[in-house]
Amino acid sequence: MKDFLFEVYTEEIPARLLNDLTAQLKTLALNRLNAYNLPFGEVRTFSTPRRLVLFIKNVEERELETKRELKGPSYEIAFNEDGKGTKALQKFLESNNLREEEIQIKEVKGNKYVFGYKTIEGRNATVILKDVALYALKNLTFHRGMRWNDSNVVFIRPIRSLLALFGNEIVDIEYAGIKSNNKSYGFFFDSPLEFVVDTPATYFKKLRELYVVLDYNERREIVVKNVSNLAKSVSGKVKFEEDFLEEVVNLTEFPTPFLCELHTDKCEIPDCIIESIVKGHLKSFPVLSSDGEKLLPYFIGVRNGSSDFIENVKAGYEKVARARLYDGAFFFKEDRKVPLDKQVEKLKEIVFIKGLGTLYDKTLRLVEIAKYLSNTIKMSKESEEKLLRACYLSRADVPTQVVREFPELQGTIGERYARLQGEKEEVAKSLREQYLPRYIDDELPETDLGKYLGIIDRLDTLVMSIASKIEFSASKDPFGLRKSALQIVQVSFALNSAQFPFENLIKYISTLIQDKEGDTTAKTVCALLKERANYFIRSKGISYDSANAVTTLPVDMLPTFLERATVLEKHAKDERFLNIVTVHKRIRNILEKGEKSVAPVRVALFFEKEETDLFESATESERLIEALLQNRDYEAIIQLLYLLVPVVNNFFDRVLVMDKEEDIKNNRLALLSKVKGIFEKFANFSEVVIEG
Repeated sequence: MKDFLFEVYTEEIPARLLNDLTAQLKTLALNRLNAYNLPFGEVRTFSTPRRLVLFIKNVEERELETKRELKGPSYEIAFNEDGKGTKALQKFLESNNLREEEIQIKEVKGNKYVFGYKTIEGRNATVILKDVALYALKNLTFHRGMRWNDSNVVFIRPIRSLLALFGNEIVDIEYAGIKSNNKSYGFFFDSPLEFVVDTPATYFKKLRELYVVLDYNERREIVVKNVSNLAKSVSGKVKFEEDFLEEVVNLTEFPTPFLCELHTDKCEIPDCIIESIVKGHLKSFPVLSSDGEKLLPYFIGVRNGSSDFIENVKAGYEKVARARLYDGAFFFKEDRKVPLDKQVEKLKEIVFIKGLGTLYDKTLRLVEIAKYLSNTIKMSKESEEKLLRACYLSRADVPTQVVREFPELQGTIGERYARLQGEKEEVAKSLREQYLPRYIDDELPETDLGKYLGIIDRLDTLVMSIASKIEFSASKDPFGLRKSALQIVQVSFALNSAQFPFENLIKYISTLIQDKEGDTTAKTVCALLKERANYFIRSKGISYDSANAVTTLPVDMLPTFLERATVLEKHAKDERFLNIVTVHKRIRNILEKGEKSVAPVRVALFFEKEETDLFESATESERLIEALLQNRDYEAIIQLLYLLVPVVNNFFDRVLVMDKEEDIKNNRLALLSKVKGIFEKFANFSEVVIEG
């Protein structure tokens, strides 16, 4: 057995893509390997900004031979009445290089067939490993690639070298006009850069000697440990955000953290701008006080390389930081001279989305949508005024110099300016909260104002875009519409109310923009919200059928979907719960077959005690459930449904629903329709799959 090593040496790969590419490489290689009969050991992948590496341990030198079963003609066709082989049999034998004594007769589904068996010799491992490497390389997916030579191959970054070794043997691979060899490269800025690899084992040892740490987790540990120690040396700490940490780690082949000073004493500048400069421009870590409440005048950079001449590197970082801080302080000072209301006027010159008007147009729409929402949910006069003001100022920071220079501060700096200019605290806070959550596990808005502003802003974007026939999909979504829908879902789950007027809001926005296909647009937007809710619920470990059971409810119930699904999942294995599902499906099936009656139940047409019992139980359950729905007490609701199920079953045992008398039949169908409606106040139980 030998080890196989495959290295793709490239120009610098974007840091945020490295971990995904590394995971893809492993999955693709494993999938391809498993298609062969070649024994192998552990499969590992590594990456740095300049290389992707596939390493397969303990690979056999040849594929195992396989025995292939060949199905031939049926016995009746292969042999005549005397038991002698026919021409059909001879043709089968000749085409597969078999002798008659090698065949077997086997019965398949009651019919006899001729079968032959052929031993296929295993291929050389190098042939298979070449295919595995090329398959994995060609099937890596990324949003944008590059062409760099006459091969016309598209890859994430230009490939400069391919190393392919099976033991000490070079595996002949060619891709993008580049032939494989046994050479690799140490740290990019060191000399000599190139070295010969004798075996996979020497590859790992030599790379480490040449300042390359292949393993992401090892580089991450180096960064976290050393950054934390440097922060402690000045009585501070660092908050590690996983996405940013991943980016910094993947910018380096050999990470070396170092401590720098921030010279902020001569400029007035808020912490958010300092953090943006340190993280965004310097890819460094701000140092917080030990309680995490304020920034200390330090930051920690991470050099890609050894600690040689680190003082020069430190001085360079501090010089850049000083210049950027002075710029930020100047922009902050100039922006405060302009009232936010005047900044709103500047939105007339800023396009929202090409073909969809300006940000000023959007601002005025948000104000109108807020008025409609306020009237619909009966907001107090004071709350309405705050919401209207928040909508009017929602994009007031976009024209500011700080946002032009630091786009990531949109909303954050708006909150700061609103406070400085005397806006009410809740209004100021909502200007930042409207953009939350930024990613799936981010914080959510705390204030109702921030939640409402975030929802109606994104709804406006969705309706405008979909009405304008902007196409989007999971793989291509240039305006982030699916993300906007997911953000609406996440914020909705944080609402205190059990319902929110999504459908009417969407239709109202359609009328504002004079959408001639408003109903179609509304259906598309509602379906998108439900689909994203379904995705989010399943991302929490909840089964697909529990998610389906709640996301088929009306979209206005969206704020409660997650809670409902959580309770469903909790009870999914309870036998009483399975009885609910069975009863609900039975009622639906009966109603689908019978005439769908919308008439109210008539007690005078009850002729059986079980009809009265079911009606009284259903009426009482309905009354109790309505109150429980307002309190979002879904655990209590399901307990009530447990009590209702035996009454329904007793009704089915003793009463013939499809009575010969039309009035009686329709009345019983109406009663079942009432019961079905009670179940569906909680969930569409017919979506739940009963296993076995």
